[in-house]
Amino acid sequence: MQHHSSESSLPKKDDFTVIIDTREQTPWEFSHHTVANKKLDTGDYSMEGYENILCIERKNGVAELAGNISEKRFQDVINRMTNYRHSYILVEGDYKELMNYPIGSDVPRRLWKKIKITPQYILKFISELQIYYNIHVVFCGNADWAQKTALSIMKRVHQKYGIK
Repeated sequence: MQHHSSESSLPKKDDFTVIIDTREQTPWEFSHHTVANKKLDTGDYSMEGYENILCIERKNGVAELAGNISEKRFQDVINRMTNYRHSYILVEGDYKELMNYPIGSDVPRRLWKKIKITPQYILKFISELQIYYNIHVVFCGNADWAQKTALSIMKRVHQKYGIK
């Protein structure tokens, strides 16, 4: 892509509005896009006009995902996510973090041997989400890359449907 100095000083506005759920504590920033804070029924991010098509759930790391696995509330979220044509769980962590869990998590070392949520169990859970629920789970590495991934997904969904 070419960047011209005159264009870079002006923020580029895509013709869609990013929706950030009002319950997001520290939301990703979409500085070049119109942003609306609204209560979403499911997920943390979507786009105006696409609320029934696109659902993006954010996990701030493997530890949060692992912690959610056994929660009834999260199972309810998963069940609702199946109603969307495009459902994503974007994890601000990577596969290495997953395979080393609970190393690097906030779980005290003395409890590690008692943990039922092992890396193998998390992998099984993720595979089931993708196969049975059609929910894409993407390990993005960190918050910045997760935000960029979310934006890329939004752009592609907008290109596909072009809802105004």
